Amino acid sequence: MKTLIITGLSGAGKSKAINILEDEGFFCVDNVPVHLVLTFIGLCRNRGSEFERLAIVTDIRGSGADQDMTETFDHFAGNLPTDVEVLFLEADTQELVRRYQVSRRKHPLLDQANTLVGAIEMERGILKELRTRADYIIDTTSLAVNDLKKLILNMLALEKKNTEVGVKVSSFGFKYGMPISADFVFDVRFLPNPYYKSELRRLTGEDEAVQNYVMQFPQSKVYFEKVLDLIKTTIPHYEEVNKQYVEIAFGCTGGRHRSVTFACLLSEALRKENIPVSLSHRDIDKDLR
Repeated sequence: MKTLIITGLSGAGKSKAINILEDEGFFCVDNVPVHLVLTFIGLCRNRGSEFERLAIVTDIRGSGADQDMTETFDHFAGNLPTDVEVLFLEADTQELVRRYQVSRRKHPLLDQANTLVGAIEMERGILKELRTRADYIIDTTSLAVNDLKKLILNMLALEKKNTEVGVKVSSFGFKYGMPISADFVFDVRFLPNPYYKSELRRLTGEDEAVQNYVMQFPQSKVYFEKVLDLIKTTIPHYEEVNKQYVEIAFGCTGGRHRSVTFACLLSEALRKENIPVSLSHRDIDKDLR
């Protein structure tokens, strides 16, 4: 079982690091007191092969606040098994102060040091020996989250997972409210409405007859092609920032004809581009007006 301990200065990005590792298949546990880390590792390893990758965050938060903290961490650093790796995160003091000012959180050692700068420097001293034991040290002072992810994956020689963006396409009716989670919302109410064709009223945008009616108009074809081009252009850039999925919603008045038509056709077009797509129609079964 690959075992990694994540530690370092408060505010240096340990929570972001563990989120990255969790996405890479690690079983992750945050805020384990330093004196319990080795016991916890032993328990996990005794469970056989259930956990292939284990990441544990330990730092001064859950490790007491007495005068023996430095000794505790020094002892911990000196007794780590050789097959346990340590990732140490740090940042310069000015940047850590800025982050605490933005988050408005309290540094764990502030009560002992009286000032934020003093607390940061006290923590550096406590973790000094553990830092020397670290297999990997990352200074996050000027790193964006995506840069941190790339650096961690490269340092740990982890095979990057497939980051292909999935697309969730849906339809809805404006009369029932807009979806709150959509990344893109396209309004198709300006197109001719099949509702006013008696032979189409009871059908939906899943039916070929409705689709043929909606898409016979030049403005429908132009609008669809522009939407498709926008989505195809945008998706690769979402991959670059590690967004896992994109939600696209089409809205018409009742969510039964035009929006369903566009959602179905876009899903079909994206699948032809080998883009993973899920399709749903929120209001398709609601009562007709």
